[in-house]
Amino acid sequence: MKKTVWISFFVSLILINLFAWAMQQYSGFTIPLVLRLVMVLGITFGSIVFAGAFALVGKFEEEKPLTGHVRDSLQPEPRVEAEHKDHKKPDTD
Repeated sequence: MKKTVWISFFVSLILINLFAWAMQQYSGFTIPLVLRLVMVLGITFGSIVFAGAFALVGKFEEEKPLTGHVRDSLQPEPRVEAEHKDHKKPDTD
């Protein structure tokens, strides 16, 4: 994750400054340094959020249950026939 953050920081730093330079050359409008810094940090923090989300999703996919068996709680338990033959039904009279 550290590598992703550093890469996004340097890429955004270079691209924002190139964009500001091109804008100044072709339109004569100068983007202040503070605004450039805010854009670079915004892109970097956005990449931190997305990289963290991808890391969490990756960890969730690797998880295994502790018992090794997964039960679906929405379906009834499977019945064993031998268990039910020994028990008599109570009279409802």
